[in-house]
Amino acid sequence: MRLSILLLVPVLAAGARGQGCARPVPPPDGFPVQLDPIVPVAYTDGYATYGSLLRPQGSAPSCGWPLVVFVHPLGQSRADDLALQMQVAGQGYAVWSYDVRAQGQALAANPSHAQAGSTLWGPVERCDLAEAIHFAIGNPQWAGSVDGSRIAVVGSSQGGVHGWNAAAWSGQWLAVPGRTPVQFPTIACVVCNDYVAEPIDDWLRGGTLWSSWFLEAIDGGYPVPLDPTFRQAARAAFVAQDPAALLAHFAAEGRPIAPRLQQSSVPVLYSHAYHDLIDSPLPTLRLFETMTAPRRAMLSTIGHLSHQNVHEREFRDGVILRWLARWLWLEANEVELEAPFVLSEVPLARTLREDVHHPWSRQHGVDPLVSAEPPVRFHLHDDGLLRNTPPPLPQTPATVVQAVAPQAAFTAADYLASPAARTVGAVLAACPLSEVVYTLPVAAEGQIDASAVLHLRVVPQHADWLLAALLTVEPPGPGAEEVMLSSTAVAATASTPGVAEEHELVLPPVAVRVPAGSLVRVRLRNLWLREAPMDRKLETAPRFHDFQVQIVPADAFGGSWLDLPLHPVRPKLSSEITWFPLAIAPEVALAVRAGTARAGQPYFVTVGVSGHLPITPFRGDFLPLEWDWLVGVVNGAWMQPQFQGFFGVLDAQGEATARMDFGQFAPLPASLTGLRLTYAAFVFDDFFGLGGAATNPCDVFLR
Repeated sequence: MRLSILLLVPVLAAGARGQGCARPVPPPDGFPVQLDPIVPVAYTDGYATYGSLLRPQGSAPSCGWPLVVFVHPLGQSRADDLALQMQVAGQGYAVWSYDVRAQGQALAANPSHAQAGSTLWGPVERCDLAEAIHFAIGNPQWAGSVDGSRIAVVGSSQGGVHGWNAAAWSGQWLAVPGRTPVQFPTIACVVCNDYVAEPIDDWLRGGTLWSSWFLEAIDGGYPVPLDPTFRQAARAAFVAQDPAALLAHFAAEGRPIAPRLQQSSVPVLYSHAYHDLIDSPLPTLRLFETMTAPRRAMLSTIGHLSHQNVHEREFRDGVILRWLARWLWLEANEVELEAPFVLSEVPLARTLREDVHHPWSRQHGVDPLVSAEPPVRFHLHDDGLLRNTPPPLPQTPATVVQAVAPQAAFTAADYLASPAARTVGAVLAACPLSEVVYTLPVAAEGQIDASAVLHLRVVPQHADWLLAALLTVEPPGPGAEEVMLSSTAVAATASTPGVAEEHELVLPPVAVRVPAGSLVRVRLRNLWLREAPMDRKLETAPRFHDFQVQIVPADAFGGSWLDLPLHPVRPKLSSEITWFPLAIAPEVALAVRAGTARAGQPYFVTVGVSGHLPITPFRGDFLPLEWDWLVGVVNGAWMQPQFQGFFGVLDAQGEATARMDFGQFAPLPASLTGLRLTYAAFVFDDFFGLGGAATNPCDVFLR
């Protein structure tokens, strides 16, 4: 076995690396990095900013280092996430970062400039990005070191929007008033974290609902000065409750990018939190369905004011490095061919959800807006229950009522003028919460693995109304808390009072294990409120007047129902480490989580070094890894001490632990750096071994 590892793996590693300009193989800890810390940059409108360049020390390869442009979040600076910038540079890239307009050192450097304020990722910042890239690839000091023909843009939040803009405008000419026309550089790939692709979809949900975050920004709630014209247009439209005016303003300045993204060929890697202060990933996932470029999405816990998790962050960063290697060094690492969506499974228990070191389960699959298995339809009954059969008799509608307190000063102008008026307490005092709840008792353990779809038949009693929908689950047991899985809303401004309307609400997708005895609920409200695990806050501004909406339950003609992707639990596999230092070869602890229905069933774990593809048919299912030489070695060595628990029987909870320990072989060959071990497990239906179910792939990155 030791000869297999020490002799065969380097051969496999050499064959896996890409062709073309030879990429120098980074050492396990990456190349030492040199820094040009303060580089002045002047835009064609006279605005001054500063950038920094990180790149490997010593001579660059003949083609130079590919350029990775890092763009920081709103209100931060080019030093943001320096650890990831250093890690990327150490893998053989020139990393260029700069202070975005009105932020970092640029804020103090332009006290009297006419366009010193931020337009929140508008055409001005788009032009800044193009000029900043041209500066980096044209700087004579970096000639031969920076390769301007291989460019990626990577960013989080504000930086993520810059990445979306780079994908939309790659190779196109920009014409911005007051600026020299510039051709946007050709972009090889982008990494867009923590923001939807089209910001307008967040700021004006459905074109009519005003994002609470957006209102905080235009009211000065963020420490970034805004462009006066942009701010005034947004404020005036909100006070007039005229979202169409703001949409027209955005269109006139050429802000929308969704149509261009649909035509773009730039590969996109996207990550987003389920529960994010800004928005859900739903608008971008809808756009993904119409895009043609290579694209992958990772949905998890990393986002604005969401609970961070070490393993989720390390996994994301590992995929980012593979994405850059694929498109900038042309390595055939299959990253774009693997399952296009990775959904991490939200732990319902707060102790696990907020434990930064708890390894979440993951599932790899296709479009999470469309359940891989048919969803279960549950009809809304007038007794407040969700049942999988329609009622035999006519049902009585329920009513959500918004009644503004007579003494309340509750107007759009007052709401925008005072942060105190936008607090949950102030809004509930002026506009009490009205709610109708429908409950589903869950008899058997299951998993939700995609978007739920809520079909509503409503009868508005006013022309202008809002109805929010929350999907929650309350697990059994003392002290268990109700957890919001996802939420959405529907609104109208021109309904005919008394006339029934049909609305289909697609909720943002989520992956979660639902224990037996849980209560799944649909909450319909007049206010779109976030709930736990988020801090309670308004998702969007309320309506500022009275209204009523009747919800018609299920009836013989359909009525209202919930299509819930609640399915039997599939086995999952997770690892307690994400990075594997070859120098010490630490123990890899793996958790098999197959669900209580599979308690006492036999299982095995295996591992390969060739990736996820082609998948391997096995006993009526598919192991999500290529059956290579290492799989064969491991499967013949289950009883060896290096593979404890790789074959066994699941406990009463349907779980098991497996451990791989190669410490005695350390150090492992440095030529393995940049590759990965892919683990997978299979749980048999019985001891005859005729059928069963495979887990997700579980990657551990080698360095």
